[in-house]
Amino acid sequence: MSCRSCGGTRAEGAAACAYCGSDFTIHEQDLDTICPACFARISDSARFCHHCATPIQPEDDAGDLTERGCPACGGEHRLRSRALGATTALECDRCAGLWLGEEAFRSLSDKARVEAEPFPDARAIRDTMSKARKPIARQAGPLYRPCPVCAVRMSRMNFGKQSGVLLDRCPGHGTWFDAHELDAALAWVKLGGEKQSAEEKARHERERASIDKIRVQPKAPEDVPGMNASHRESEGDWLMALFQVLGARIK
Repeated sequence: MSCRSCGGTRAEGAAACAYCGSDFTIHEQDLDTICPACFARISDSARFCHHCATPIQPEDDAGDLTERGCPACGGEHRLRSRALGATTALECDRCAGLWLGEEAFRSLSDKARVEAEPFPDARAIRDTMSKARKPIARQAGPLYRPCPVCAVRMSRMNFGKQSGVLLDRCPGHGTWFDAHELDAALAWVKLGGEKQSAEEKARHERERASIDKIRVQPKAPEDVPGMNASHRESEGDWLMALFQVLGARIK
């Protein structure tokens, strides 16, 4: 595999050329194919997805170049349209990022929820997500990236609040996914991550309610067992005598 900028040989696993510094594109990394079932990045020569084992039928789908700039690589690098199942995304052929509109991402998320595990396995979710969050290449650009539609800086969000997949989102326009973030987010949903989060939240609320019930409240003297009227009068007399002694010493 050679660098398309200078022709230098690419070192195995390298994200950029060691000779000219140019970033290798997803074409040079052999990751231009997206699984139609789980949307994971896979090798162009793969016959089956190595994530979900779905058979791969190669199709010519280069897509049209749009006027939208890549939030990660910079506005000068344009995004291409690409079909993802029944929806359409914008793809950067340099960093492998994907831009999905609000409705498109909602459609994919709803499909993943239908396929979600009924009984989530916390360990399986943790192990799968720890592997899925590993990036394949360094990302360029600022931490807070501009929306490809309105150019306003997008906010960073932890998808589902507990998935650990940090996404860039512009309310009303869409969400930006770095390489492997889309399939990681959908994998978290399919593994039952949302259900697990809901169960944990409900459990915490029950525990908080139980703590509130057993919390000791201050009691009035008349409510304290054994503190009858005579005791209270005796205690009052003793305190009064003490105050008189202290007052006499101060004088």
